[in-house]
Amino acid sequence: MRVQNGTIWLDGEIAGWEEARLPLMSDALLRGLSVFDGLVARRQTDGSLALLGAERHLDRLSRSCAVLGLPLETGVPGLLEGCRAAAEREAAGSPDCDVYVRPMVVGAVLTPRAREASVTVAAFRQAPAAPAPVTLLTSAWRRPTDDTLPPALKVVGNYQLTRLARLEAKKAGYDDALVLNAAGRVAESAGAAVVQERGGRLSTPPPWEGCLDSVTVALLALLARAEGMEWAREPLQRTTVLGADGLALAGTLADVVPVSRLDHRSYAAPSPLLEQLGLLWADASRGGKHAGLLETVTV
Repeated sequence: MRVQNGTIWLDGEIAGWEEARLPLMSDALLRGLSVFDGLVARRQTDGSLALLGAERHLDRLSRSCAVLGLPLETGVPGLLEGCRAAAEREAAGSPDCDVYVRPMVVGAVLTPRAREASVTVAAFRQAPAAPAPVTLLTSAWRRPTDDTLPPALKVVGNYQLTRLARLEAKKAGYDDALVLNAAGRVAESAGAAVVQERGGRLSTPPPWEGCLDSVTVALLALLARAEGMEWAREPLQRTTVLGADGLALAGTLADVVPVSRLDHRSYAAPSPLLEQLGLLWADASRGGKHAGLLETVTV
């Protein structure tokens, strides 16, 4: 049996992984009733760890819970303390690591400390690394509409489409998939937001185009505008991104990843503004210039 790595905080305290057992007939398993988010605790220049955009991430999780009628029993402040505790425990003894933090509210009771829904935080050490360019295939799978399965909810069930799109892309020899919405416009990649550079400006689809309301995109917009870059949230046609000067993916795990090819179209990766944006993000996320814009919470 494979031993689970990482650290888990479960219903208010650091726990052993053996406590996190999901009941077979729970809604969390049968109906995918689990809401989650993903944060990164980035190592700062002074050696500390800081969670990037923590309150935005946990507010998004809380709102998803509210829409689904899933109680967040710890409240946002308690969950934030859980994220800090899990990240601190996981980073202990590894002074150079970053930590990926995944809070989740599951539609099941895993411990006597929960009443209706258990609250978990998993944390995993990561070695800092620069993102490598990726290739994208436009997927045949489409994002559903808000009145079918709302893409704005970061709920486990929504990620079956991600799996299908990535399986399709990887079988065709690509790294990831570009997913369109029901109207045939760009929504996002299988796991991150899409940002294009075109004519000296940056743009990305707004949330109502079938993409998750990306915290990373919101913070990147603050960085871009602080440096005088033109930034817009607007619908993007597939032909628009195929004709763009550059394309990148942006997300908690992705940071700012240049796209080297979309379908038949190759890009000079990274393009000038997207390269600058990636450097700004890398610097700010470690306590450099504009670090205050990333709304960090010290672990």
